[in-house]
Amino acid sequence: MLDFYVRDLGLKMMERDDQTVELRPSEHVSEPLLILRHYTKAEIAPTDAAGLYHYALLVPDRKSLGGTYMALGKAGVIFDGYADHQVSEALYLTDPEGNGIEIYADRPRDQWKFDEDGKVEMGTLPLDIDSLLKDASGTPGGGSTAIPDGTKVGHLHLKVTDLGRSIAFYQQLIGLDLMIYWGNAAFLSVGGYHHHIGMNTWESLGGPARRAGWSGLEFFQMRMPKKQVSDIAGRLIDTPFANGGDSGKLFVSDPDGIELLIKPL
Repeated sequence: MLDFYVRDLGLKMMERDDQTVELRPSEHVSEPLLILRHYTKAEIAPTDAAGLYHYALLVPDRKSLGGTYMALGKAGVIFDGYADHQVSEALYLTDPEGNGIEIYADRPRDQWKFDEDGKVEMGTLPLDIDSLLKDASGTPGGGSTAIPDGTKVGHLHLKVTDLGRSIAFYQQLIGLDLMIYWGNAAFLSVGGYHHHIGMNTWESLGGPARRAGWSGLEFFQMRMPKKQVSDIAGRLIDTPFANGGDSGKLFVSDPDGIELLIKPL
């Protein structure tokens, strides 16, 4: 895993202890993109279980995405696919333990299209790689850095076992807005973004909930204004989803046992 993330993706590693490392785009970035924890007794989750579908790294712009494509190609990384989602352009790959990764760049918001109900339009179209490389080739150092400074986790896409139940949880209790509903997938966000949380039942409909001790996603983090964190805490009272917290932070388990940490901005 470290060969992949440090050697191939170029992330910088900082050890917390002999079992845990933090990964950043550079030493100058304070917040890690990813934390790897070594758990020798971890079991591989069933393919139909709830959990991570992919996590998505948002690079600063289209030129950066072209540089990412070139840098990963030079490192010998194999891509799973490429897509133009209308609101964004994306590269897809998988790490050595099977965790899905999307690396993407957003189009400017004034180029997004909306339907008559005000919902953002997304799809999956072929990615114009020639145009992407043309943009990147004019950038000094283009292709030298796979994950540039300014990269952040733009969204998380989850495998869930009951789509309606998960939509209700993230919409009614966490306070996200439903942006897109496809029947077997949904996308939710705050602030009119296309999605901060995606979810689908493509492989996991009626499957088992996420269990502690499985490899893959241990938890993910969301940052919100302090007032929103307090409001969420109030809505979670007398529900089975709150796992505790301190210093204004909330540990939450969603209906599929997927854990999230909600922290104030």
